[in-house]
Amino acid sequence: MRNFLREKEVDRVAVQLPSGLRPFVREIVRVYDEVDVEALFTAGSCYGSCDLADGEAEELGCDALIHYGHADMGIPTALPTLYVEARVEVEPFEALDRALPELEGSSWGLTATVQHVGFLEEVRKFLGERGIEAVIGDPGSRCGYPGQILGCDWGSARSVAGEVDGILYIGTGRFHPIGLALATRSRVVSVDPVSGGHEVVDPGREKFLRRRYAAVARAESGESFGVIVSTKAGQNRMNLAERLAGELEDSGYEADVLVTDEVGPELLENYQLDAYVNTACPRISIDDSELYDRPVLTPFEAEVLTGEGEWDEYRLDEIGRNWEG
Repeated sequence: MRNFLREKEVDRVAVQLPSGLRPFVREIVRVYDEVDVEALFTAGSCYGSCDLADGEAEELGCDALIHYGHADMGIPTALPTLYVEARVEVEPFEALDRALPELEGSSWGLTATVQHVGFLEEVRKFLGERGIEAVIGDPGSRCGYPGQILGCDWGSARSVAGEVDGILYIGTGRFHPIGLALATRSRVVSVDPVSGGHEVVDPGREKFLRRRYAAVARAESGESFGVIVSTKAGQNRMNLAERLAGELEDSGYEADVLVTDEVGPELLENYQLDAYVNTACPRISIDDSELYDRPVLTPFEAEVLTGEGEWDEYRLDEIGRNWEG
């Protein structure tokens, strides 16, 4: 970091922290004090490297942006940007050893979020010594490391799903392993190095599809749609939104494009529309759907509604793969 600040001749820097690192702001600011660089901490959202504060930094007269917690997606920025990735140092091997009975078959694909991706080569060796071939897929279009996954990019897992007996996920939480199971239609075992636990993930695919089909059916009975576009650089898919709005209008619906930085029910409820199509972060349609009193469809679901897609080919929304943007 010091080399970056020196090479870019930075006098004032914007620092963007995810919520988990914000309690450590006093420790972090000392790094900048030591090199006599003025640090301004952005207090807005920091959901990922799709959500950069480079525009705000430029407006504040900063010479650079330091973005903590996430890996570079290759998104063009308005000023020099350094990504300080968060890496978990807890080794996964004890938890993985306990999970071995769940790894049925002879070959497994390996995946992790960026916080744990540094252990994947060691995990491959660990499994190989126990007679299990481990395969690490090439990164998807938004990921920087083999085996890395994002909630909007399952590419590394999909690239190996057809040649392995299951997908092994190293990381915390349930969102990513459930997404892996839905995206690859594979058996998924999740190993959490932090808690030391493991889980065979059953996303209830049929139940999930029934719930999503009900949302499409409810939207179909309406008359008006709002097609949501995010102004965040890594989520902005205006071309897709305009195309979907046009397809909805061609199918006899009214459709308006709604442009916003943040997406939430309190920001949309006053529009009094019958349904929404979300082209912003793909997690909104799936994770947050119960927060809305109207259906929030994915781009694929909107195409099913307009006859441009087939329900039997259901797929999760991914930015940079299924859809332009």
